[in-house]
Amino acid sequence: MGSTDPTRGCGRAAVAGALLTTALSVAACTSAPHPGRDGGVTSHSTTVDGIERTWTVYTPAREGAASRPMPVVLVIHGTGDTGDGIRSGIGPDLEETADRENVVVAYVDGHRNNWNECRTAGDWPAKASNLDDVGLMRTVVEDIHRDLGPDTVDVDRTFAIGFSSGGSMAQRLAFEAPDLVSGIASVNANIPVDDNLACTDSGEPVPVIFIQGREDPMNPFDGGEVVVGAGPSAESRGEVRSARDSAGWFASCNGWPVGRTPATVRDGDAEITTWDGDHPVRLIAVEHSGHSFPTATGRWGNDGGARFDGPGAIWEFFAGLDR
Repeated sequence: MGSTDPTRGCGRAAVAGALLTTALSVAACTSAPHPGRDGGVTSHSTTVDGIERTWTVYTPAREGAASRPMPVVLVIHGTGDTGDGIRSGIGPDLEETADRENVVVAYVDGHRNNWNECRTAGDWPAKASNLDDVGLMRTVVEDIHRDLGPDTVDVDRTFAIGFSSGGSMAQRLAFEAPDLVSGIASVNANIPVDDNLACTDSGEPVPVIFIQGREDPMNPFDGGEVVVGAGPSAESRGEVRSARDSAGWFASCNGWPVGRTPATVRDGDAEITTWDGDHPVRLIAVEHSGHSFPTATGRWGNDGGARFDGPGAIWEFFAGLDR
């Protein structure tokens, strides 16, 4: 098994020579008009290095001219999925929160349904083409800022939610674009062990919330090899840390004192551990849940009937960063 030192990698390249950055060549964005104060859903696209990239934006209707400018949440799907796909799973829950809390949500599409994320192991199109998916996320946010304007959107508050491989992509934003994201949520995606970590850690602290299913057969809760598919088509994505070590790794990078014990509480099917401070880290371990995104309604299809409001817990964590 690869090294899993919880403090290794903070503030420097985790794997020498494995930088996965490229120059971003972007053509002008095209989109349907943003809905602004009336709310609605719009489709957008741009060209990155000759490849069309797309995303969908949900903008809630805001009441009253004095409403606070809205933050942006990037939603990043898992391998084989699309922005529309993850929206069908968590969108109703997340957009209910967005309506209540005034949040712009952007569902971003991966190239051929995948991302150039943080794991060394594995070979898929976005990684093979060495795409600048960090640059894509910057373009999405800049497009929203430009179209909606500073009176409608808060240019200093952007968050990212990623599921599975999308969680690894969200981690990459925390490692390499801490100026872009004020916090990330990684759902069913543990941190790779050192030998499988292909991203460069900037050393800047970023708050992180992890939500992990204890019975996840793909992203092992206790750490180990991530295998996608089965039989002859099975593909290894290398080894990852345990859920606890992943959160502890980020907490250490964010300045958590060595030897201090984080607080743990229970909430129904969830065990919630928080490394508090100026740049907090939270781990929510959901019982009876596999490789799924837990919601209060079970819309994703939680294994074993577990019910936990993942989108609500994520926004509660993000909103608390302002206090």
